[in-house]
Amino acid sequence: MGKSISGRVITARKVDKSTGNKTWEWGWYVCVELDAGQTPDAVNYLYFCHNARNLVSVGQRVKSGDALAVMGSTGNASLASPPFAHCHFEVRATTTGAGLDPTAYTGHPNAVGTYGTAINGMEDDGMKFLKVTSGKCEVFTAPDVNAVDKSYNGGKLIEGTCYPVQAEVGSSGGYSWVRIFVAGVQCYAVVLADRCQLVTLSPGDAFAACVAQGGAGGSTEELKAQLEAANARANAEARRADEEDKRADAAEQRADASDRKLLDIKAYVAGV
Repeated sequence: MGKSISGRVITARKVDKSTGNKTWEWGWYVCVELDAGQTPDAVNYLYFCHNARNLVSVGQRVKSGDALAVMGSTGNASLASPPFAHCHFEVRATTTGAGLDPTAYTGHPNAVGTYGTAINGMEDDGMKFLKVTSGKCEVFTAPDVNAVDKSYNGGKLIEGTCYPVQAEVGSSGGYSWVRIFVAGVQCYAVVLADRCQLVTLSPGDAFAACVAQGGAGGSTEELKAQLEAANARANAEARRADEEDKRADAAEQRADASDRKLLDIKAYVAGV
């Protein structure tokens, strides 16, 4: 594990696009100002963007391991096709400066890629994947142990790969079958504890797995639709939070107006 760091939340908000401020692109985001003398470089600020909702407030003290937000696809991330939940992580020396290399803070290369899995409630609960844990896991053209598909990798699914599950077919011949998407083709596999397992993935990893198996022989529209549904739930939650903020702002404005009216009345009475 790396060194634990701490700091203070200085921003936790969402900027409306209508303001003309380009920060709207981040959607809901959190900025943490690090305590002095903790980093080996010029980094003083950490940004966590495109959140479905923020879990912290300005002024709150936070440290490594604390939950700051729920991963989402707000801001310009909602314009992706399809959008998928992820965290735009950025490190800066100043709040108005350019982004710096985040490698020391993520534990991953500063390069395009998919790293790790989600650890919060934004995972796609409605979509499963068959994770192959053994090179002995076979692939079939039908839910029949005699229908091994030799055209794909000699009849074996690739160990370490996650294949999109289109349906859990049920039991046949004493085995539990699933229909999966393999290189653009609809195939079948037997779920055996020592060879594979059914898992859920984060929306980002799920999309990557679907694209990897999309191939040229079939459509991934149904799979994309399931991912879009997962992100739609995240966006709906963000909209509800936004509505609550607007209602709170309206209530505050009404309270301010009432206070001003009361002051005007008091001033009038005093003048009389």
